[in-house]
Amino acid sequence: MQLSLEGFEEVKLSGALDAPLVFVDIETNGLNHISGRVIEVAAIRVENGRITREFNQLIDPETELPQFITSLTGIRNEDLRGALPFRQIADELHDILKGAIFVAHNVRFDYSFLKQEFKRVNQNFLPKQLCTVKLSRVLYPEQKSHKLESLIQRHGFSYEKRHRAYDDALVLWQFIQHVARSFQPEVIEIAVKKQLKQPAMPKNIKPELVKGLPAAPGVYIFEDDQNKPLYIGKSINIKKRVLQHFGHDHDDNKEFKIAQTVKHISTMQTGGELEALLLESRLVKEMMPLYNRQLRRTDKLLLVRATPDDAGYLHVKLEEANGLSTEDLGSILAVYERRSRARSSLQDLQKTYDLCPKLLGLEKSSAACFLYQLHKCRGACAGHEPADLYNQRLLTAFEHQRIREWPYQGAVLVQEKFNETMISSGIIVDQWCVIGEVSQQEYCEPEVQTHTKTFDLDTYKILQNFLATKFHKLIIQPLSQQDMQQLGV
Repeated sequence: MQLSLEGFEEVKLSGALDAPLVFVDIETNGLNHISGRVIEVAAIRVENGRITREFNQLIDPETELPQFITSLTGIRNEDLRGALPFRQIADELHDILKGAIFVAHNVRFDYSFLKQEFKRVNQNFLPKQLCTVKLSRVLYPEQKSHKLESLIQRHGFSYEKRHRAYDDALVLWQFIQHVARSFQPEVIEIAVKKQLKQPAMPKNIKPELVKGLPAAPGVYIFEDDQNKPLYIGKSINIKKRVLQHFGHDHDDNKEFKIAQTVKHISTMQTGGELEALLLESRLVKEMMPLYNRQLRRTDKLLLVRATPDDAGYLHVKLEEANGLSTEDLGSILAVYERRSRARSSLQDLQKTYDLCPKLLGLEKSSAACFLYQLHKCRGACAGHEPADLYNQRLLTAFEHQRIREWPYQGAVLVQEKFNETMISSGIIVDQWCVIGEVSQQEYCEPEVQTHTKTFDLDTYKILQNFLATKFHKLIIQPLSQQDMQQLGV
């Protein structure tokens, strides 16, 4: 298709779009933004409705290209060998982007890669960002797809080569012009300012930093001036939750202390709520942030076991353990992290199910328990209540306390249905243990991170609760041994 911009040379932009705009698109070597490299970048700067500067450059990633990237873009290894590395074009590109709104389709993808590239050459990069995917969703809510290909077909935009940086960036400029011609300025103003609005920030946090936070599920980490974690949280909308922290910092002592000391915010996106819950739990145990209490790692677990005496009555005993093997799950009535919590739970069960405090380990006595003397115990401790009746009531009492049996034959891949990010992700779970995480960005190869098969009480509670209450939000796929080998788990 021949590139034709007739009717798109200039247009009156007003309101939120009247600021300098830079339309950006990149191509990458197919890895994630942490380890991946940009292989092509295009930037088209628009001021007062006219193109004022352009940048279009192949970039040497100093690594070999995967074949599927060549198939997608047409860019070959030999095309990049004579290109400049990013460090030699960084200053020119940074100058074109300076002071402008960074416009891209799925802006977080392009921004994340370029931010990492600029970081490698010690340059800060925190522009205002405008996502044309989000803008299209707001202005055209009746449409199901907002991919770039869909916009091109829907509005008749022109291009020569799809999946090449300059042509895709030019399509975005056409889209903005189309929007400016199709909607009243006040409608565009509301849609754009929803992405660009200025939040109130703590004194040490720049508004640009929060503007760059993803409005997506994941984990956020508040860090001090030494990059030590102060607080780790999770949300289905990271940006919204962070703003809530800062909006209530004067109402809560902990929030106030965090707001006074936070210097930086790190984020890790996930495919949904479940992954965010699990990641938060793991990171709190690994990093031990100052203001997280509930999810911190405990050195010991208290296991509740029941063993019969010579008369057949089950006696409950608390057993300290450094961890819990998945092979032991069936023999354990309950697991607690603190002795005070264990005792409180046992006392509640004793009252609710009319159990014997002596047999529950709450009272030490060589004779019948004290409640039996008050005629408030059915007499299992004195042999007056049949052992089978007492034992059945005891096991019933612990029915909701004990670790549930794993409901699958083996390992499964768990994915969340309503993943609105550009990253396909999931977790690999076996016997309530998260043993792997799978993620795949669009046009990138899947990445698998494996974990040692270790039972964690918080992980169990999160998984069990999610399966019980939000099973409809999950896609669960059993994994064969061959699947596990292919994933490297």
